[in-house]
Amino acid sequence: MIFIVRHLRLPLLLAVLTGALQAQTAPQPPRIRFLFLDESAGAYTTPTATGNRRISDGPYEISPPFTPGDLRPIHLYKTLPSGESGDLAPVKVASITPPANSSSILAIISPRPAASADAPPVYSVELIDCDPAKFPAGSIRVINRANAAMAGQFGDQLIAVQPGEDKVVRPIPDNRHRVASRVATQITSGWKIITSRTTYLLPGKRVFGIFVHSPSGMRHTFTAGELAELGDPPPGNFWLTFSDSP
Repeated sequence: MIFIVRHLRLPLLLAVLTGALQAQTAPQPPRIRFLFLDESAGAYTTPTATGNRRISDGPYEISPPFTPGDLRPIHLYKTLPSGESGDLAPVKVASITPPANSSSILAIISPRPAASADAPPVYSVELIDCDPAKFPAGSIRVINRANAAMAGQFGDQLIAVQPGEDKVVRPIPDNRHRVASRVATQITSGWKIITSRTTYLLPGKRVFGIFVHSPSGMRHTFTAGELAELGDPPPGNFWLTFSDSP
């Protein structure tokens, strides 16, 4: 190998070195998780080099991490009734371009009212930077995408988060990695606690807390027997959590 390098012509050697340097410094695609704030039926998929990748099967599901092969746009399809026959077919609903300046993002996909009954579905895309420099292990990211203000207490940390905002807190867990957590939603007469539980901040992990509004009251989480006995739940705001490694 040394013999070959010594006898390379200078332009070729420079080209080899430049290519190696560019490969080392080229922006890498981020790891992406998807959250679909969508209660309508139909699975989400995206085309990949090995075929269609299924991203989500149900409302408010947070997808496993997905790392694209490059920074080209990612096209999202949803299985929807298509044409006069109403047969189910994948329909393109959104595209996202992975940012080059973050190693981790959360993509929130939300349906928006169409201009008319005949118009194609409209979905908005929001990319939240979850790079470990801004959202490190040992912290909780509170994301409010509901239609009301929320307040949260996580250990000794007390925060208020308006609709559309997100904040990062770093509470101190106990020796079992537990943090006492309470979340309240703002109502006309003041505040209403919607959850009081223990959050686990395990070593090397971080926690996402996402405050969302469900028009159906999370109907999909009830069994048929529960719905028959209790009836349809009312609309409400709900607290979703999951953890990952930065």
